[in-house]
Parts: sequence; structure tokens; C-alpha cells
Amino acid sequence: MNNRRDFFNGCLPGNWTEAEVNKEEQKEERQRKDLATLLAELEEIKNGFEKIQEKQIRLQNLMKFYRGELAAE
Repeated sequence: MNNRRDFFNGCLPGNWTEAEVNKEEQKEERQRKDLATLLAELEEIKNGFEKIQEKQIRLQNLMKFYRGELAAE
């Protein structure tokens, strides 16, 4: 949706002002990121999942130790 075009075509509610339309457009522009930034963020997320998996394995081993199942392996 092109807020500026809709504003000038009278398609937006009367309480909208041009400043609000500009603010909406700036918000949309801020949300756009370059590929390198997105890949870096994706790598951080992947590392977070790996840390969670490591913690899950440690917790499973602790539970096995607590239950006495670790010695059986």
C-alpha cells in the first residue's frame, strides 16, 4: 500500500495527516535491511539454537545421572 498516494487520493481516513503518512513511510524504510545484516542476524539466531541444544543435552545428561541411568550406558 502506498500511503502517500492513498493520502492524496483521499483514500485514508480524515484524521490522517501528511506527517503521519511520512512517518509510516519512514517506518517501512527502517524495517528494510541489507542482505549482510540479515545474514548476520540469521547466524546469531542459529548460534542461539545451538546453545539451547547444548544446554538441553547437558540437562538430559544431568537427569540421567540423577536417575542413575548414566552408569548403565
